Amino acid sequence: MQWLSRDWEGVVVQPPIGFSIQMEGNELVFRMQRAAVAHVKPGSRSGEFTPLLWKYDVTELFLRGEGVKPYMEINLAPNGAWWAAVFDDPRVDHPGVDAASMPVRSFGRSESSQWAAELRLPLAVLETLGWKLPELHACACAVLRQADGSYRYTSTSMRPGEKPDFHRPWDWVPAQLQA
Repeated sequence: MQWLSRDWEGVVVQPPIGFSIQMEGNELVFRMQRAAVAHVKPGSRSGEFTPLLWKYDVTELFLRGEGVKPYMEINLAPNGAWWAAVFDDPRVDHPGVDAASMPVRSFGRSESSQWAAELRLPLAVLETLGWKLPELHACACAVLRQADGSYRYTSTSMRPGEKPDFHRPWDWVPAQLQA
């Protein structure tokens, strides 16, 4: 497990958010966990494609192949609800990809003082985008909704002092996939 322990401004996130990106069989597996109360989108359910998860606590995984285009954003809520999109440029949809129909499996466990979620994406989905695993680049992120309605942002690819923006595929590092 790796940890997101500082927010976009460099302030310590307490408790930190644990994440891992692994290969298991023919799937890419994204796991997140945190020892804190989760704020989840009302009506969202484990395993379901759900828009607007980012308005609540959500973890995000950004992926791209060797080139910058296209790239994928995957959102995973603490309760296991998920959302995804493929983009050609920052926030510009890639044509012909229906993310809601991707064969994703996800689930989560959200209790009073901790949560953990997992998303499984078949490698075949990445291959349809022309990506090869040794060339995969990634960025793990989180949006945490605060009690006052504000947000904290944290990422493995941050530029403190700038407005939080995870859609920067040129900044993502080669993925260190654990087997």
